[in-house]
This record gives sequence, structure tokens and C-alpha cells, in this order.
Amino acid sequence: MDSSESFLKTTVERVRAYLDDADFDAKYNDAYLVSHVIMPSMVDVQSRLALNASNNVLLRFNLSLVANQESYVLPPCVGEILRVVKYNDPNDGTVATEWRPRNHFSLGGPVWILEGSMISFRPFPTQNEDIVIEYSSNGDMRPHYLLWAGGTDANNNRLVTTSTFKFAETPTLGLRDKRPHAYAGQTLRLYGSVYQEERIISSYDVATRTATVSRPFTLAAGTNYSYEVCPPNSQSYVEAVTLASAIKLGTWRKVSQSHHALLIEQYRMAIKTITDNLSNMQARTGKSWTKDTPDNPDWRP
Repeated sequence: MDSSESFLKTTVERVRAYLDDADFDAKYNDAYLVSHVIMPSMVDVQSRLALNASNNVLLRFNLSLVANQESYVLPPCVGEILRVVKYNDPNDGTVATEWRPRNHFSLGGPVWILEGSMISFRPFPTQNEDIVIEYSSNGDMRPHYLLWAGGTDANNNRLVTTSTFKFAETPTLGLRDKRPHAYAGQTLRLYGSVYQEERIISSYDVATRTATVSRPFTLAAGTNYSYEVCPPNSQSYVEAVTLASAIKLGTWRKVSQSHHALLIEQYRMAIKTITDNLSNMQARTGKSWTKDTPDNPDWRP
């Protein structure tokens, strides 16, 4: 791992090691590799893991329905919508009502249906109402890393409170995503002087560049930190993204067939390792079908 312990810098270094080529080093700088190789490879890996992982982050998007308004814009990076519900009390998590979708040609309408980046309700809402969309992220966001060089700046890379962190305007490596809620579900890692902490981002205010995390940090608030926004970090995940990136870049560089085959073999090993790790994290219930669900109300044990 890179001495900075950064996910992005570590991935860049390993890609360069897998494709040891002087011309390659001269042509592609770190910023280019992150933007054009590592980002799409990261999404490729994340999509494969999401199908099998037992620890996908559940996100909640609050949506205010307006009487007679059909369509509403969804947050970016929606991977799967799990439920559209109304809570009895947002503080206790009990569901009062669930909107269960039907086929587009159902006589009563589909209830809700996805259309590109929108969710549409048919028949149209008859009253103003606050609901919640529960979804998981597809990981299609702009990761970035900021190395704090010292000094004091209240407007950049600062832990404002123990639960809110303000991103820097210009990161050291990678890109800052300018889409609302784009970082929801991703990992925010702060690099303290003695230790580092990771938290899941629950929401992101793009206007103020402020991320709110699901659980407070124990690091001191009111302090500037080096930080990184990236997927949850592990050696097996870094290796899977690295090899996916090396395969992609090796195709550009027209590496030999034998070299390409070795990269694919290593990638298969890495993706198998991280998939096995994540798919078995929730080992208490194991792999099974749940029968007592809202979609099977007549089921009896």
C-alpha cells in the first residue's frame, strides 16, 4: 500500500507496477489514470459485488409528493430501488404505507415506475405527502483524495462537527462530484495524526460541499484533515480495482497476449476473494429466501 494509505494513490502505483513500461509512465499521469481508467474500473467492480454482497448500504431519499405532479428526479448513483414507503415516525423506522409497483399495463396503473433518472407515479398523487425512497448506490461517483499541507482554513477539508465534513474545492487527486447526493453511501476516510477513521456518508450537500455521515467521528471537530472519498477500503477490493484498471489500460497499450492473460487470471482471483468476503459477511441467516414479506401477505409458518 502507498505510504499515504490512500485508495487512489495505492491503485495508481499498483497499476504502474502491473504495466511496467517507461512510455506508459511518461504518457499517463496520476490524474489521467484516476479519471479515465480507475473510475470506470471501480464502477465495473462495484456492480459485480453489489449482486452478491450481504452488506450493501441502504440509503434513504426523502421525497415530497405534490398533488397532480407525476414525475420526480431521483438522486444520482441509484443502483436498485428497494422500497417506496411512508414511515409512521422517521425516528423509529416503522412503515405505515408501502407503494408496491405493478406492471405498466395494470388497469389501475403501475403505482410507480422508473423512467431514466426519474420516478413517476401513476395515477398521479392526489395530495401533498412526504415519502421515503430506499435504495442502494451503484458506486458511480467521483472519488478524490486531499492531502492537507498544514495551516488553517475553515472552508476546506474541515470536520465542522463530529457528523459533518466540508470537502476541499480542489482535491489533490481525483475529482469532486458536483451532483447533489452523489456521495451518499460512499466511505469518507479521515487521516488523523495518530489514527484514521472511516464512516459511511448518509447525505451530501453539493452547494456547501458538506457530507453528513451516518455515525459521528471520534476525531476532534473544528480541525482540518487529509481525507479521501472512496468505496469501503480493503486489500482485496484495491487489488480487484487495480487489476481491472490494468486490463483496461493494457488493452490501450496493446500488451502481449500472454501478459493480458496473466492480468485476467489475477483479476479473477482478486474478484473471487472480495466477492467471497462480502457475500458471507452476514452469516447468521445464510443464503435463503424470506417468505414473510409484504409481497407474500398470505404466507403462514
